[in-house]
Amino acid sequence: MDRATLRGVKAVKVIIDPPSPELEHDGVDRELLRVGVVQKLQNAGIKIDNDVVEFLGVGISSAPRAGRKGPVPLVIGVGVYQVVALTRDKTTKTVAETWGDQKVMAVPVKGLDRQVSMTVDDLVDEFVRAYRSVNPQ
Repeated sequence: MDRATLRGVKAVKVIIDPPSPELEHDGVDRELLRVGVVQKLQNAGIKIDNDVVEFLGVGISSAPRAGRKGPVPLVIGVGVYQVVALTRDKTTKTVAETWGDQKVMAVPVKGLDRQVSMTVDDLVDEFVRAYRSVNPQ
């Protein structure tokens, strides 16, 4: 996705999609992830404002697994969502992902929460670099 879509974004809110019950059982904590993402963005000088439309979303998906043994297949994504208009009809607007990155991995159940947190941190770092490339401090 195009970094240029981040130019001029003054603030974002942070939305963490709820993890599946299985991931929650394995220790993935939505609120801890949200606090970590907000802190990382604030430390990077990116304003957090829960009243703006633009948001940084984090989603964590896992494939069904048989039993509790073996690695957990995961897709972790971070994206920026903004209101966009169709070029053919400017009156038609919707919210769409305008920038994003994701990681696909298989993670052992032991330490899953730590690995998810570290991966979200890495993806948020990617966002900060993309944001700062078009919005220098």
